Amino acid sequence: MNMADSRQQLVPPTQMRVKAGFVVYAPDSEERCIVILNDGELEAREKDSPHKIVFTMHPGDLVGVASLLERERFKYQLVASRDSDVTIINEECMESELKRLPLWLLATIRSFGSRTRDLKLASQKSNIENELLSLAEFLSHKPSKEYLPLQDLLLEYTFLSRLRAVEIIQAFKGLARRHFIEIKSIDNKECCKIPDTRLLETYVDYQAARSKEIPFPPYTLSKIQRKLIELLARKSGSGPREGASWVKFLSENVPEATLSDWLILKNIGCFSDCGDGNFAIHINSLAKTYLALLFETNIKGVL
Repeated sequence: MNMADSRQQLVPPTQMRVKAGFVVYAPDSEERCIVILNDGELEAREKDSPHKIVFTMHPGDLVGVASLLERERFKYQLVASRDSDVTIINEECMESELKRLPLWLLATIRSFGSRTRDLKLASQKSNIENELLSLAEFLSHKPSKEYLPLQDLLLEYTFLSRLRAVEIIQAFKGLARRHFIEIKSIDNKECCKIPDTRLLETYVDYQAARSKEIPFPPYTLSKIQRKLIELLARKSGSGPREGASWVKFLSENVPEATLSDWLILKNIGCFSDCGDGNFAIHINSLAKTYLALLFETNIKGVL
């Protein structure tokens, strides 16, 4: 085949001058193409919401590369917002141009397209293995005892996690079933309340201990030590004391308590050293330990 015959087979791009309001491309079109805006302005709109503008194209912009090279359907409608000049490169045109390329360059383009597709798929895929744990950690950073719009939480978590909506909804239901959160309709609007974010933190800590295959401190406590935790939770306002004074206080309320029991509670963080020989109740650590015991069945998932 001579050069003249090869050139005769070339299919040139389509040049169009369109008026404002003209639909340059529709998602339900059978044709796959690259659209290049030479002059004017195009708006990309949602198919089901034609008045919602997703993005605006300016001279020099192009769309549809993935549609043409990777066989992915372009999902937006392109409408001229003012008189515009556009170039359309369809499959026939692209194929005729590719035939002119050296094999090495064609292989490079295909390799680049494959890598781009893999990166795109990786960016869309969530790397979260435990949806319940991930959502609990996300909600643990929200304020306690406030009714938060559920839709806002869903949208934010969807963006961060890249999980499917059905997986996220199931995770919300799972936390509600364990009584870690409350879902309630207020003024016909679904809301979510977190009674105590420390309970969510405790659940996250428990799962972290499980993943490392190490004991979770609250669940290693004896019956006597658990009684002491309940006692201290009621007496959390008590001021600092010396170690001996704490031992005496604990044994007066729980006769079976010993120095060893107090040391164990101190070692798991329920007491903090004041630095002057006295020890104070560590409110947050004690509260999380108490919640771990109070919600043990829920945290372990034995419902």
